[in-house]
Amino acid sequence: MRTLKFVALFLMAIFVKNTNAQIVEKGSKLIDVYYGWPNLWSHTAKTTLTNDNSYQIEIGSIGPMGARLEYLASDKVGVGIEFNYSNTSVSWRENSSDGNGNNVTYHYKVTIPRYRAMFCFNFHFGGSENFDAYGKLAAGYGSWAITYSTNDPTYNDDRINFNLIPISIRTAIGARYFISDNFHINAELGLGGGPLMAFGIGTKF
Repeated sequence: MRTLKFVALFLMAIFVKNTNAQIVEKGSKLIDVYYGWPNLWSHTAKTTLTNDNSYQIEIGSIGPMGARLEYLASDKVGVGIEFNYSNTSVSWRENSSDGNGNNVTYHYKVTIPRYRAMFCFNFHFGGSENFDAYGKLAAGYGSWAITYSTNDPTYNDDRINFNLIPISIRTAIGARYFISDNFHINAELGLGGGPLMAFGIGTKF
C-alpha cells in the first residue's frame, strides 16, 4: 500500500511543477532500466499446477525487469523499443504408487520464462525542468516458453498448456525525475506486456 501511495504522489507531482521549461525535447534520447512488481504468474502457476496432494511447494520468481530506449521525434512524441523478461518456476512433490502398487514419490518442476520486445509510442505531457511525464502505447512480440521436468512416467503437459498467442500489448503512464541533466529515476504504472509497477534509473543524451 505504501508503494502505491509513493507512485501516486510521484506521478501527481508532475502537475504541480512549473511547466515553463522542459527537460526533454525534440532530439532527446533516453535509456531506462527497471525492475517491476508483482510477478503475476507466480500465484496463477501455483494454483493451476498443484493440488491438495502436493507438498514441498516452492515458487521461484524473477522480474519483470527490462530496458527502454526512446527517441523524441518532437517535443511531445517519442518512439522507441522496450525489452523485458520475467520468469516463474514451481516445483513440488506428490506421493503416489507405481504400476506394481509400490509407494513412490514423484517430483515436478515447471518453468515459465517470458520475453517481450515491443515498439513504443510515448506521448509526453506536464514536463518541467526536472520532471517528464508520459503516456505509453506499445505492441510487439511476446514469447511464452513453458517447460517441465519430472520423474513421473505418466505425467504430460496438459496442465501447463496455456495456448497463449505470441503478441504483447501494453499501455502505461510513467514519469521521470531528473536528478541532473543526464541522470534520472523513473516510475511506471501499466497494464499488459510487463509489470504493473516498475521503478528504475536512466540517462538522457
